[in-house]
Amino acid sequence: MFHVEQMEKDIHCPLCGSIESKFERAIVDHMVSKEKFSLRSCLDCRLLRTDPRPSEEEIGGYYDSPSYLSHTEQGVGVFSKIYNVLRAYNSMSKVRILENAVQKKPNISKLLDVGCGIGVFLEHGKYRKWDVFGVELNEKARKTAEKRLKTSIFQKLEDVKSELNFDAISLWHVLEHLPQPNEVLEKLHSLAAPGAALILGLPNRESHDAGYYKEFWAAYDVPIHFWHFTKKDIKGIAKKTGWIVEAIKPMRLDAFYVSLLSELYKTGRKRWVHAFLRGLYSNLKGGQQNTSSLIYILRKRG
Repeated sequence: MFHVEQMEKDIHCPLCGSIESKFERAIVDHMVSKEKFSLRSCLDCRLLRTDPRPSEEEIGGYYDSPSYLSHTEQGVGVFSKIYNVLRAYNSMSKVRILENAVQKKPNISKLLDVGCGIGVFLEHGKYRKWDVFGVELNEKARKTAEKRLKTSIFQKLEDVKSELNFDAISLWHVLEHLPQPNEVLEKLHSLAAPGAALILGLPNRESHDAGYYKEFWAAYDVPIHFWHFTKKDIKGIAKKTGWIVEAIKPMRLDAFYVSLLSELYKTGRKRWVHAFLRGLYSNLKGGQQNTSSLIYILRKRG
């Protein structure tokens, strides 16, 4: 079920277009399959990618695993309970960030959340009187979101009507999953109203916890994370696709959850105290723009 063929050929870098890459390190999928993958960097711009990349037919098995918590509403075990608490708190924080980013009255704005999962973030947006829309490829998660929100969720981005003119678009830990992130950002640019905000939440491989845990860093999350971005990468792709990077903000809670998983991968034990201290130190070292995950606020020119 989880067998993936060996090294892919002619993968074009979404930032510079090069197909030349070099091996950087081996990474194990600790979460689901226990398979080994490679991280390869573009020889021209250094953008890091996962190799090999599962096909459309293969990738579903990774997302359907009970271990993949963002597509589940009620998982089993301590990790799942912690994740659900953090997800709810994070969703409220994300809505506030979005409202600050959108320069309009919150109760008249249209929000599109791409990769909306089970709809927790959209639910909080709906409470704040946003007109909410979602895109979710996974059937099980999409149906859960539709039940939660009492509205239809688009299966594919291509299904979204261009005349909707969204005031805000969000991708929370989604862009790194997409085979062609530049094409998606170009499509979103066409769906956005003039002056609209695009919010990206992404792992940061330059963070302290990434450097500390190295190949055990949970946010590499191979093979479902195809790309492993830096701030320089996102600024480059944003410029290439017509967006302006307006601000970069920290996602501080991610450091604790990522450190907890990373400790488990590295030691085989749930080292709660070590994980908390490592997450705290990573946040202190990271300051405002180098934490375990980052929020990028992009703007479409008005």
